[in-house]
Amino acid sequence: MDLDSLIDFANEATEEIAKYTVPVTLSPEKMMANEHAIEALAWDSISYGEEELEKVPADKRGIYAFAICRNNDVLPPHGYILYIGIAGRDSERPLRERYKDYLNARKVKKRARIARMIGTWHQVLRFYFAPIDENTSSDDLKALEQQLNTALMPPFSEGDLEADTKQKRRAFR
Repeated sequence: MDLDSLIDFANEATEEIAKYTVPVTLSPEKMMANEHAIEALAWDSISYGEEELEKVPADKRGIYAFAICRNNDVLPPHGYILYIGIAGRDSERPLRERYKDYLNARKVKKRARIARMIGTWHQVLRFYFAPIDENTSSDDLKALEQQLNTALMPPFSEGDLEADTKQKRRAFR
């Protein structure tokens, strides 16, 4: 038996496939929920990195998501939400300042899951953001984060899900 060839195959498969594997949960019932703390959002996005930083509002709180997305002329429309968060949790911290945290390697390394997300998919990672009205309360913003995380269950969002869903999700982790 050529054990070395099997070892080589396993190593190649790990390098090309396994390191990109994430658990994905897509619940139609949770995605179909239509009760949200905010009725509508105006989403925009930029490629991950500093090049388009100026497009992220510097004066608005809001909600954001990281998604794997590669737009070109051949691939069908797609997007894989990996993480959802908010800017302005109990503060007036704007989206741009929050996004800058994800551009700071020292800060990112303190959050292992986020470091893996950015380190693995940075080439095809998009930062989606939706500013909110200044009259939106922090409680409504936090509720929206929880509702979107519960609806989409992004693999890199651990907390900020509705309690019942969070508990049930843990059964599969």
